[in-house]
Amino acid sequence: MKSLLLADTNFHAAVRFNKLCQENGLIPIHGLRKGQKIFYARDREEFEELVRSYNENREPRLNSLDVKEVRLVYYLDRSSFEAHRFMTRLVGSEPCEDCEPFGKFLDPAEALGARLYDLKVSHKLLNPPEGWLDKLFEELDLERKTRLMREVEVVRKLGFESYFYTVKRIVDIATQNGILIGPGRGSVVGSLLAYLLGITSIDPISHNLMFERFLHEERREPPDIDIDVADEQRDKLLGLLKDAFPYFAQISTFVTLTEKGLFNEVSRLKLDVSSNVTKALIGLPLRRSIHAAGIVLAAEPLNLPLVPSSDQPVIEYDMDSLECIGVVKIDVLGLRTLTVLDKIRKRVNVKTMPFNDGATFELLGRGNTCGIFQLESETARNLCRLIRPSNLEELSVLLALNRPGPLAAKLEKTYAERKRGCQRAEEDMFPETHGVIVYQEQVMRLAMRTAGFSAAEADLFRKAISEKDPRILEPALQKFRDALHKRGYRPDFVEKLCDVLVKFAGYAFNKSHSVAYSHLSYELAYLKAHWPREFFDVYVREHSSEQFKVFLAVQELRSLGYEVLPPNVNFGGSEDRIFRLPLEAVGGIGESSARICRELAPFSNLKDFAERTRLPTSTIQRLVWAGAFDELYGSRSAALEDFEAFQKGHDPELSLVAAKVFGKQTERKQKLSYDEVDLAELEERAFGFALTPFAFENEKKFAPLAEVFASSRILPVAVRISKNFASDGYTIARLKDRLPDGYYALILAPDGRIVQHKKLDEVQRVVYKIENCFDERDVERASELECVETVLCGKKITLFGLRPLVDWYRIEFI
Repeated sequence: MKSLLLADTNFHAAVRFNKLCQENGLIPIHGLRKGQKIFYARDREEFEELVRSYNENREPRLNSLDVKEVRLVYYLDRSSFEAHRFMTRLVGSEPCEDCEPFGKFLDPAEALGARLYDLKVSHKLLNPPEGWLDKLFEELDLERKTRLMREVEVVRKLGFESYFYTVKRIVDIATQNGILIGPGRGSVVGSLLAYLLGITSIDPISHNLMFERFLHEERREPPDIDIDVADEQRDKLLGLLKDAFPYFAQISTFVTLTEKGLFNEVSRLKLDVSSNVTKALIGLPLRRSIHAAGIVLAAEPLNLPLVPSSDQPVIEYDMDSLECIGVVKIDVLGLRTLTVLDKIRKRVNVKTMPFNDGATFELLGRGNTCGIFQLESETARNLCRLIRPSNLEELSVLLALNRPGPLAAKLEKTYAERKRGCQRAEEDMFPETHGVIVYQEQVMRLAMRTAGFSAAEADLFRKAISEKDPRILEPALQKFRDALHKRGYRPDFVEKLCDVLVKFAGYAFNKSHSVAYSHLSYELAYLKAHWPREFFDVYVREHSSEQFKVFLAVQELRSLGYEVLPPNVNFGGSEDRIFRLPLEAVGGIGESSARICRELAPFSNLKDFAERTRLPTSTIQRLVWAGAFDELYGSRSAALEDFEAFQKGHDPELSLVAAKVFGKQTERKQKLSYDEVDLAELEERAFGFALTPFAFENEKKFAPLAEVFASSRILPVAVRISKNFASDGYTIARLKDRLPDGYYALILAPDGRIVQHKKLDEVQRVVYKIENCFDERDVERASELECVETVLCGKKITLFGLRPLVDWYRIEFI
């Protein structure tokens, strides 16, 4: 056989089929099966007609074969039949018996008169107007003018000017229509050209960023500029782009079978599958969906196969297939962080902000980072207290270190100890980051400074030494060694430097990306530091379906001194230092239901609320459990009692009328009674967590219970425990471990786990024993029953009324 015919009902696999055939010396022939006919394309012109007819949902004006004239092959031999049968079960079709190749066949290319053709596409982006970059040079200082000239020269030499112009048009369309775009993403943030065009909003020179990490003369693949956009506005932007460009389409992606996914499907279908079948299936595409970010724009229409009956144009090829045929995709990613940021800024009317605000960095340094981009995890909160960022540069370092590789190598501890002066770097090779390799750009600059590499050579070297493959790593290291020896460096220094690079360079991160995202983290932290009520009101609404995030928001508000109360169906005005949860925090209450309640309020009672909102009884019940009717009825118990009457059809107003007319009142069951635990359990069913704290009748206090969760620290707390709920009178949380009811001193972890416990009356003091490097900024004021114990200059000292912020301490009850 010299050729193969692909006879599918779509074009999902067309490019992959072409590539595999050509790699194996076969001529690929493309066919399209419609009913009992297979239309085929003998050359590129006929392939174009095949695609056009598919997009227009008509029969191709081409030659065809009857299905009976060909042998449809679904598997190569009988041993693959079980894998074929399993796949048909997954996709809901019937298996094909006897569909392996056997017997004698005519070669398709010879029989049909087909010749070899590829599927390359002439993809043209928008042509920029003549001299469109000239005005960028106006009013630039010499350094920036020189840098811009170099960047423009590279862009033009590589033929990427149209690409930059197209991306600029996307950003311009977004900003002209009030759609928030992120500061930049990835290595493009190192481009002064991108900054001056408005594609990014970070000045690369102010942050010492490198253009060559993004683009240089040795790079042949097209640049990759991703655009972050507020997620709620992404669809609006795509609609605008569809109207503005001659060609617009989204792209496909395919979910492939993984070992875990296969196990789940086997369990669901109750099938026995052999290990051979499993191996054959893993990695195969299972279903198609729309890529979360990728779009294709062009200056003229492209004849690419589109998904039939889709609301929006979606190309059937995935990103790898598109790259293979020369189509450049652009990623427009919806980022919820930008939606939250946009809403808060509009709420408090802030357009610009200073990037040196002390209150913002204090908030970050305490690890109170619920709702802060990239810093919400427990690991990130601990890292915030360790790194203690005091400027944007250090915040960028924090984000770069907050990844599995650097954390596993304990680079964050090395950085923190050197920052505090407890450890010195042996060689001052990376002064920007206290001798720790944090950024890829540091490796590049080192290679340029010590080995005399050009920026392009330095980027290739940076890529090579991050590889684990010795075939790539060793030649790059040898070239680096040779260059250092020629420049007179000592052999022992050369080997030591190479060892450091091999050990740590693989952990280095893209500085441009880290700097850009540090701006997003900072902006959210600034708004939170100065407008916490508005910040959390937006945050809770945006994350209302994520119960643990709402729980953490409640704890952080309480740690800031706010009294957090249940929602109120009648809303009402805001009060100082009181935060009332929005209705959306209640399970089952979405934005539309909350809007209906806001528009129809106020309500006189449950019956009035039910009749006018027409919300389901189950939804109203959760609102009652949550305490949303407490203000209306004066107490939760009264609201629960009236809901029970409402649910059973009892009307209290009708009872009063009957009493006046007939002289008697209809009987009602005995009044319901609910204790604190009952209310906590009802709130748990409504919010996913208890909200209302218990009364706490004990003067002994240690760390606030809310602070355990707000800053994600293991802390000692004085609490009252009842039915596995713990409360210190200010907040409440369910524990993972059970203790009998009573008053306790707990050492509590942020996941609700009890590390240690004692009866509260048995504990007189809490001691934090710090066993590592720290300074005065690593402690905070605490209760008079807490103290820090450490050794300074060989002497044991005790600091009363203080609590450590860093996490390297042991806690003892005295």
